[in-house]
Amino acid sequence: MLIGNDTIKISEDEAYLCFEAAWNLTKRGGNPRNNAGHYNHAIGWFKSMAEFAESIASEWAVAKYLEAPFDPFAMKKKIQADVGEIFEVKWTHWQDGQMIIHEYDRTSDIAILVTGQYPYYKLAGWIPVAVAKRDRYRHHSQPNWWISQNNLMPIDTLVSSQYGKDIARLS
Repeated sequence: MLIGNDTIKISEDEAYLCFEAAWNLTKRGGNPRNNAGHYNHAIGWFKSMAEFAESIASEWAVAKYLEAPFDPFAMKKKIQADVGEIFEVKWTHWQDGQMIIHEYDRTSDIAILVTGQYPYYKLAGWIPVAVAKRDRYRHHSQPNWWISQNNLMPIDTLVSSQYGKDIARLS
């Protein structure tokens, strides 16, 4: 459900499926805390699983916004995009949080930052991963790039951008 121009509501049933998918994907592919891009090792296993479920919910929110099919149980492992063929979703619970792009993120993708927590997810903006990997965004002590929201393009410009054709193919 679209709330305003940039906020998506995830239903309780969808949230349950996100948590079930997080558990299922963890059993099939390992603990997301062992991912090379995961830096917050201070959180416990339960919090880690909740964050994994939230990240899946943020992907679903983007799929809903783009009116694209979505399977929360799909094992993507950075080999395929989170939504469609080119949309990489980055999530943070911080409303003013930054997008973090990793070395293993595909430069051909478009990254979309989603903020918030169940049930409301705000699509904060987007940027081509190739642009996000510029030196000006490089983190000083981590092997990744941090892009503040004021450096992202508004989500409502994505459809009219050159990537709009990729959105049209989703439905």
